[in-house]
Amino acid sequence: MRHIRLLRVFSLILGFLLLSFGCATNKIHTTNTEFALTAEAVPQGILLTFSNIPEDATHLWISVQSLGNTEEPEDMQNSISSYAGITNTSVRGWVNSTQNLDTIRETGKVIFPVVEPGRKYSISANVYNEHEFYMMRRTDDYYSSRFAYADFVAQDGLCLGRDRVRLDINDNHSFIAISSEPVFSSEVMFAEQKYGFSITILVDYERSIGVGEHHIPDGLSNDGLTWVFEPIMTDRLKTENGGWLETGSYYPAWGTAYVNIVFDDIIWAVEIAKTPEFNYSL
Repeated sequence: MRHIRLLRVFSLILGFLLLSFGCATNKIHTTNTEFALTAEAVPQGILLTFSNIPEDATHLWISVQSLGNTEEPEDMQNSISSYAGITNTSVRGWVNSTQNLDTIRETGKVIFPVVEPGRKYSISANVYNEHEFYMMRRTDDYYSSRFAYADFVAQDGLCLGRDRVRLDINDNHSFIAISSEPVFSSEVMFAEQKYGFSITILVDYERSIGVGEHHIPDGLSNDGLTWVFEPIMTDRLKTENGGWLETGSYYPAWGTAYVNIVFDDIIWAVEIAKTPEFNYSL
């Protein structure tokens, strides 16, 4: 399987935090022989074609990992992630999700627009019905999800000048800020919330804890360029880390910034920068 090994992601508030790393892998994921995904080049980016989206599906999660020019990066911090959450109109979705699953079920088509020519991408998709979605959000149950993936080398699409983006973190590791914004190769439509942020705490090779700005919305600045996550994050993790973190121990951590763009009525969260790694402790 030529895609990044998924990390176990602990959620402060049951649900997806950093799905740039995929779903939490204390759940069982299996490739479904009927639900399938293919990828091909189009002038707008990568055309994803889905086959046999189940009739009872209410949620679709698409994750795109840019692997550079290697089969697999040395660590997760070296990958570049993007994702989209899509539901039908009958259910509540993820943060920044869009309600057009019924249209995608009919057409089978989704375009991921932000690519770098020559880079390898690993695309994965999970579909859930309401019961499976409920089970996925529980941390103490196991289930077999409907999962499909494809690998692809990009050709054309919307280019993003990541080398121009600057994401800073203060010395006390309490906030992150975008001090230089990304530049796209052509005009794009941004979502109502232009930027998103997250902190990843690497517990071990297979597990990480992720906290997003939607968990600490009061920390987001008025201009949306800065997110203050401490001391609230640590206060919560002292009681809600599931026993994954030990007081007095240090763990690798980093911050990530995303830009939220709208393409064909789908909101894509596209990673634009990571902070340098720092040591985190409760």
